[in-house]
Amino acid sequence: MTAPDLIVALYPPPVRERWGDEIGREIDERGARSWADAIGGALRLWLHPSDWPETTAGQTRRVLTAALFAVVAAVALLLRASAPAGAWWLAPILAGALLAAPLPRLRALPGIAAASVRTMAAPTAGGLAMIALANSGLVDRPAGFAAVLLLAYYWATLAFIAVRLCTLVARVLRLGIVPTRRRLRAALLLVGAGTALAAAQCLLAGGLLVTVVLAALAAVALHAGQDLRGPAR
Repeated sequence: MTAPDLIVALYPPPVRERWGDEIGREIDERGARSWADAIGGALRLWLHPSDWPETTAGQTRRVLTAALFAVVAAVALLLRASAPAGAWWLAPILAGALLAAPLPRLRALPGIAAASVRTMAAPTAGGLAMIALANSGLVDRPAGFAAVLLLAYYWATLAFIAVRLCTLVARVLRLGIVPTRRRLRAALLLVGAGTALAAAQCLLAGGLLVTVVLAALAAVALHAGQDLRGPAR
């Protein structure tokens, strides 16, 4: 994969589908000096979903919903790593996730169930294996390479579960009822507010790097939610 291809992949899916070839050609023609501007353009478009084109009805809301759950998963992993005291950030994030959750159609329930099994079988097995290992008594005080290996397995399992959950949400969005614009806007603002609270909590605990990443995620969610005040999509 070339550098222009990687940069084009940063753009929101509706933009890639409509103008991806043109953006890629322009980046290729202008060379490396255009990379920073192109990446900045991709980031700006994520902040302005009302500017996205739509090739199918509800595409903007589907993409934003999937992106919102990706943000929730990233926030959960970051906060698990930093383990700040207290959890007052949790309520708005959970409320936002519930608001944005796609509603199943009755006739699509068999398809959703099948997609759930296909998507979550492997991460569920990995999670159960991790729990079984932790409660087996075999690794009470690991040291050296064993400790590193177990820690890597733990975080790889959590990351795998998070990725597959986001994949499941994306698949259910194709089968279920996409959240309305009003619900999605409220969900983005709630998740953004909860993430901002989590960033403040991490700052008080002294976790500067995690604070910066959380603050950036909060800013993206809040800005995208505010942008949804524009014309309906």
